[in-house]
Amino acid sequence: MVAGELVSQSIVNGILLGGIYAVAALGLSLVFGIMDIVNLAHGHMLMVGAYVAILVFAATGITPLVGMFIAMGLLFVLGIVLQKVLLKHVVGEGIEQPIIVLFGLALILQNIGQLVLGGDARTADLGIPGDGINLGFAFLSLPRTVTFVVAVVLIGATWAFLQYTKTGQAIRATAQNRTAARYMGIDTDRIYIITLGIGTALAGAAGALLSMLFPINPFVGWSYLLKAFAVVVLGGVGSILGTLVGGVILGVSENLGALYLGGGYRNVVSLLIFLGVLLLKPEGLFGTGGGGE
Repeated sequence: MVAGELVSQSIVNGILLGGIYAVAALGLSLVFGIMDIVNLAHGHMLMVGAYVAILVFAATGITPLVGMFIAMGLLFVLGIVLQKVLLKHVVGEGIEQPIIVLFGLALILQNIGQLVLGGDARTADLGIPGDGINLGFAFLSLPRTVTFVVAVVLIGATWAFLQYTKTGQAIRATAQNRTAARYMGIDTDRIYIITLGIGTALAGAAGALLSMLFPINPFVGWSYLLKAFAVVVLGGVGSILGTLVGGVILGVSENLGALYLGGGYRNVVSLLIFLGVLLLKPEGLFGTGGGGE
């Protein structure tokens, strides 16, 4: 493959990968924008979702796309339990307490994964026959294309939920001004529970999709947390469109960086984008800011 085709293939692959990054970042952005906490366990929840899809595939041979919905359900419940049991005592008490709790949870999930499943990397097969589509200048592999389409559908469904349902409108109102939302009769405690459930479910979905493309081990959580942070900072907190655009930019940048610098520099590219945007445009490309008091 000539140099031009390598570049075009890297760009196409980066766009397709960016959709999954956007799903992961959307969950992180939603929780931060509504609850004003940084979910340091987000990447490890993604890892859990990936392992759920992998284990379902290994046990049944069913496509990980089905395992994705199982992972989303389990992670949604985990988010609800986490909010009711732990985070309700520390949300609104400053930034340090939630960070300590969630950092501890990340370490617990990582160690449970290593203890139960070992440190070896695992992956799952899409389970759908077919190779993909040759565009001439690039090849659309079936797993990357399917996972991208599913990612965009999940992002669109989240946007529609926030835009057109009463619960979604209550979530948006809470994000804009929590105190005013309470005065208007919105149960913000319930909104926090639902928000964390959705955020963790999206992390699980992203993990299941990534399991069809990349090997997963119990230690990938920190790497994907960094990528999600980079996308949120790039797109801007509170912007679903910005999250999708940020995910695509990160995916393309990583692939081009891997092409020219080597695969080992993927995470370096994520970190550089994260730091660069923080310095030059901290509100992000489409940022609307976080929640109000």
